[in-house]
Amino acid sequence: MTSDKMARRQVLRGIAGLAVAAPVLGSAGIASELVRTPDVAGAPLPEQLHLQFGSDAAHQMAVSWAAPAPVWRPGVRLGKPGYGLGLQVPAQEKVYTDALTGQMVFTYHAELPRLDADTAYVYEVVHEGAPQPVAGSFRTAPEGRSKGFRFTSFGDQTIPAKVGLGLGPAAPNAGYIVDAVERLDPLFHLLNGDLCYANVSDLPIDTWSSFFGNNQRSAKNRPWMPAMGNHETEVGNGPEGFLSYQTRFQLPDNGTPEFHGNWYAFTVGPIRVISIHNDDVCLQDGGFSAYRRDNISGYRAKGYDPYVRGYSRGAQKRWLKRTLHDAKHDDGIDWVIVCMHQVAMSSAHYNGADLGIRQEFLPLFDTYGVDLVVAGHEHHFERTFPVRGVLRGSSHLTPAPQATDASVIDTRKGAVHMIIGGGGHNVPTPGSAFDAHRDGVLIYDVVPGDPLHRRWSKTTTEPAPWSAYRDLQTPYGFASFDFDPGRPGADTSITVTHYGAALGSPAYTPLDTFTLRKPR
Repeated sequence: MTSDKMARRQVLRGIAGLAVAAPVLGSAGIASELVRTPDVAGAPLPEQLHLQFGSDAAHQMAVSWAAPAPVWRPGVRLGKPGYGLGLQVPAQEKVYTDALTGQMVFTYHAELPRLDADTAYVYEVVHEGAPQPVAGSFRTAPEGRSKGFRFTSFGDQTIPAKVGLGLGPAAPNAGYIVDAVERLDPLFHLLNGDLCYANVSDLPIDTWSSFFGNNQRSAKNRPWMPAMGNHETEVGNGPEGFLSYQTRFQLPDNGTPEFHGNWYAFTVGPIRVISIHNDDVCLQDGGFSAYRRDNISGYRAKGYDPYVRGYSRGAQKRWLKRTLHDAKHDDGIDWVIVCMHQVAMSSAHYNGADLGIRQEFLPLFDTYGVDLVVAGHEHHFERTFPVRGVLRGSSHLTPAPQATDASVIDTRKGAVHMIIGGGGHNVPTPGSAFDAHRDGVLIYDVVPGDPLHRRWSKTTTEPAPWSAYRDLQTPYGFASFDFDPGRPGADTSITVTHYGAALGSPAYTPLDTFTLRKPR
């Protein structure tokens, strides 16, 4: 047994009583002195439980949850099935105050130490004085190319039932899809932005609570790894409106404290997954909320603006270039997958693709050999042939297909983009939004606007020879990905299956399948 494995075993056997009072974090996420004493007697149950991988999915996991009031000695008891819960890990408290309602939100995050690869764990979330713990379980990722695994993906989920005035979207499929994913028992799930649409709700805290409460039955047992979408911009919550998202998730570090979690990467087996925030480069004004504009105190005086294009001042793009470069030159990485929200291609007259993504990010995808891109934003399912470069004569940087086989795709020729935006939004892309000629739709500019008035998109149509498959009949659904590491000297592959359902139906059935291949 290696000394590293012996140390891990010793940790799991007997380190107990480590929980300490966590620091209180202010509205900007900065630790401050403890200024309040939680009421230990009758403490609330932990709620909204969810998991996230660290940057190394074989050895790192974070447990996150919330409580309706501050709690004392929050932590996680961790162990392996059949061996008890021998390790107690303290949690850090992070708090923010919602600009619309004035409500404080209390979240807790425990980063679990030195986990073994490809190993089952059980855990309990505890607070002092709570009537009972809340339990969950998970499995860490395998090491390297040792074995295959499955993951799943969708975007634009919303919540199962309306809250408050019902301003935000809600539909029963937002609940049904959780059970459909859970039945496939994936190692992890990618959530492609527009999580719950709290930014358009009159009760954003209740909306987030509904979202996590709905997903908890899956997310407490496997990581749900998010990308930020336009509806994660809650103007007034932090400088750019991202504080709610940043407070609720404990995601891998990107080296930029003020934008922690907005973009990140993790490695699972020989796959590097990279989550990016497209609002930083998109032309479209997608985070605008008239309700927040009209009801947040001091909206005008404080200069709030939901149009955040360029907010990172190039920091995200520089990080993305470094991360893609490192993945390309890492002998242990066979696949690079990008998870994002807005799309680079779409054949729907709905939102449309965004020229900003093509200008800023697609050249990097081409240069460094991205294999697969999963996105949302458009509320239907569509996928492309492998694309690389630009169609000859295109004035809008239209991506060029590099093959015409839609069933078996060699990603050395280019990246396959998938729109998986049928997570549950009650307004799917209508069939009337698609034309028979399969034109692409592109946002190439926006009309003038300001923080008080949305900048409406300017769109145009273009050829869409990149479109390999689209489902015009079944807008609700998700995709599963079965990864096979392959044998040395042979191909590695990912078999993709799209599962779809009708509005109001819990029956998700396979509707499309294809395989991505490349030499190992």
